[in-house]
Order: sequence, then structure tokens, then C-alpha cells
Amino acid sequence: MKTTTLYLCLIFLCVNFTMQAQQKDSIQLKKEQEKRYLKEQLRIIEADEKRILKFEIEKINKKLEKGKITEKEAEKQKKKAAMLAAATIEYRMAKTKREMLTDYYIQERGSFIRFGEVFDTRKIRKRAPKYDRRTYLDIVAGFGFANVIQDGKSLSNSDYKFNVVGHSEIGFTFRTRVFKNTNILRFKYGLSFNMQTLQPTGNRYFVQNGNQTTLEVHDFKLKKSQLRIPSLTIPLYFEIGPYNKTEKGKFVRYNTRKKVKLGLGGYVGFNLKPTQVLRYEEFGTNVQENERRNFNVNSFAYGVGAYVGWDDLALFCKYDLSPIFKDPNPEQRNISFGVRLDVF
Repeated sequence: MKTTTLYLCLIFLCVNFTMQAQQKDSIQLKKEQEKRYLKEQLRIIEADEKRILKFEIEKINKKLEKGKITEKEAEKQKKKAAMLAAATIEYRMAKTKREMLTDYYIQERGSFIRFGEVFDTRKIRKRAPKYDRRTYLDIVAGFGFANVIQDGKSLSNSDYKFNVVGHSEIGFTFRTRVFKNTNILRFKYGLSFNMQTLQPTGNRYFVQNGNQTTLEVHDFKLKKSQLRIPSLTIPLYFEIGPYNKTEKGKFVRYNTRKKVKLGLGGYVGFNLKPTQVLRYEEFGTNVQENERRNFNVNSFAYGVGAYVGWDDLALFCKYDLSPIFKDPNPEQRNISFGVRLDVF
């Protein structure tokens, strides 16, 4: 019995040693393969950069032959091209070695080359994506019709024309998921540049007399009469609607692609200095006047808004709660509606 046990132990040890040797051989073989692959990659990098350098030298020689540069300038350019090629080879080789030895990659931003050396300020990030993202950035662009709500006057009897591009907007918004495990409700906030354009009816234009801003008839036939009011606003909206959910082992994502959405909220900001644009013909000469002054326009802008859409496209409506002009001018408020695009 003891002899049998001894034989079994010896057999076990032999098998164990054999497996360990095979494992070591396998690891060693893998290392040799990686070493050969890395060596080949470095050779390719060097050959590639030398080919580019040769092409650059040929271009410099052609310039020299045509007399576009002097010999001194040609030598200077060749030296610079050689230094740049050497620096690029050094950087590409270092990057390849780093990526071979680690499970990291180099983010392609932030490096610069100086005096033939590479100064690498690139961020090194893990390949694994963030498990969950609750906030996304959207670029917003919109345009549409605009008019003015006046006390005692309907839109059909307004002092202003319906301007096809009376309102335009460009900006960005952050879209944050409100709840942890559902994307049914999103909060949107950001910054937008807006342009509101007022077009008076009846060949009239804006005249500022002290703290009063009135509409008066122009002496010449106006081809264009506009008061452009730029503003910077902070949009604040709650958005609701169905969503898509993608869940994998390493990450989870929520999005609203090809889904209906409804947004309700408002905006707050301030108006910049307006510009009045007048274009007319004076005794056979075309004249354009651009008058930039405050026209008693309110400094602050705030209001309510809503939109409904599908995917990136939506129809919007905005109404200013703040009057266009300061007291004691009659209260007039902008209203606009049109199309907006949220690209993310």
C-alpha cells in the first residue's frame, strides 16, 4: 500500500512538473510572438516616417531647383524636417510600446513637438467606458415666426409684421436624467444666444425720444425697417417622454432617439444693445443705416416656453413675460414659434 501511494505521488509530481513546463513554454512562446510583433511594428513605423521624410526632402529640392528658396534656406528646412521625423518616430514608437504593455490607450489631444522632442501631455484613460452617464450635451438651433402681443390689439391688427425669421436661436443645453433608474423625466439647462427681430408696418421706424420709444413714418420709402434685439438666456426645461435603454455588462445607456418628447419650462437672461436697420433709396442712391442704441429696451428678458417633437426635431413656442420696452412705454411682449433642432 505504501509502495502504491509512493508511485501515485511520483506520477502526480511528474504530471505537475510537465504541466508547469508546458505552461512556461506557452508563456515564453507568447512573449516571443509579442516581441516579434512589436519589433515588426517599430520597423514599419520607422520605414513609414523615413518615406515621408524622403518625400519632404524631394519637395525642398524641387523648390531649390526652381529658385524659390536659397541653399541656406533649403538646408534649414531639411534639418527641420529631419528633426520632426525623428521626433515623430520617437513618439509613435513610445505610444506603440505603451499600448502593447498596458491595457490603456492615449487620448489624441494635447501633445506638441519642439526642437525635435515630443512633450506628451495627453491623458491616458482606461478603455472601459463609464458605466452610466446621467448628463449629455446637446447643441440647439432654432428659428421661426415672431410677432408682438399688444394691449388692445390683435395680431391681425398689430403694429408689426409677421416676420418669417423673427426669432433665431443657437446654443447648447445639458440634459440630465432626473431619476436614477428611468429616463422618463429629463432636466434641460444651458446657454443660448437669441435674436428677436421686429418689423414695423406702414413705412415706419423706431424713434427714441428720451424715455419714450415711438413708431414714426419715414420720409422715404423703406425697403427694410427692422429692430434687432439680441439676448443671452439660460433655458430651464423639464422634458418628458419615452426612451431607449441599452444595458450591457460594462455599461448602461439611456437615449431618446426616434422617440416623442415634450418640454415645458422657461428662460431667463438679459438683452444686449439693439440695432435698428433701415434701407431706403434717397434721390436715386441706396442708403442703409445701422443705428445701435438702447431704444429703451428692457435689460432683462424672461418668459415661458414649450416644445413637442420627435427625435432631434421639435416645434416650439416661446412667450416673453418681460415687456420689450421699459416704462412708461406701453407693454408689448414678444411671441415666437417655429422649429428647433437638438443635436447630441
